[in-house]
Amino acid sequence: MAPDAALALVTPGQQAPTGAVLSLARRVQLIEWAAGANAWIIEDDYLGDLQLRRRAAPALASLDSGSRVIHIGSFSKTISPSLRIGFIVAPRALADRFAETIACLAPAPDAVVQLAVADFMREGHYMRHLRQMKRIYAARSNAIYSILQSKKCVVQSAGLAILLRLPDGLSDVEIAKEARMLDLAPAPLSPWFVPSSGNAFNGLLLGVATAVDDQISGACDRLYEVIQTRSSQKMPAR
Repeated sequence: MAPDAALALVTPGQQAPTGAVLSLARRVQLIEWAAGANAWIIEDDYLGDLQLRRRAAPALASLDSGSRVIHIGSFSKTISPSLRIGFIVAPRALADRFAETIACLAPAPDAVVQLAVADFMREGHYMRHLRQMKRIYAARSNAIYSILQSKKCVVQSAGLAILLRLPDGLSDVEIAKEARMLDLAPAPLSPWFVPSSGNAFNGLLLGVATAVDDQISGACDRLYEVIQTRSSQKMPAR
């Protein structure tokens, strides 16, 4: 759509909000475009390591032989946001410029914390932690999916969320607002769409990572009741 662009910012590992993964063929095409146009690709791999339904797809940077990909990531999702540590894997020719820029723009995280994270990874604890978190998140995702599907809801996996489609005529914004009054926190899907695109549909994104295991069933019941109540109010009188 923009062949003369100087830069493309992409999230190929997991696109928000649906969790879609960029195919290998599209990844190769993107790298070929960058090489031919002398352009840059910034790969935001914010959730690439937390694929719940499949093995993590290879990073764009790992496929890039022409040094056009700048790979950025964070430990906020995989370890803890309190660490406040992110990382950049840049082509060697850009490393010094990135180091200078970062030194000017932001204070570095505590060196002790950085060294602790490095040791955590070097000793294999990070990969074991990821495997454990994926098992936990996958179990929660499956539980939410199964409960809502048993209620005849239309649901699909969306990365670290479950996407729940709503019946026509219901406002996902209003239902999300009503659900918050019941201590639930679904996010409406319609604000993600460009209003003029004509592709928007009502739906809710249900977060998996912060779900409480022994409260999932009750939360699904309360949300379903909100949807049913709204649906019955929208039915025309006979």
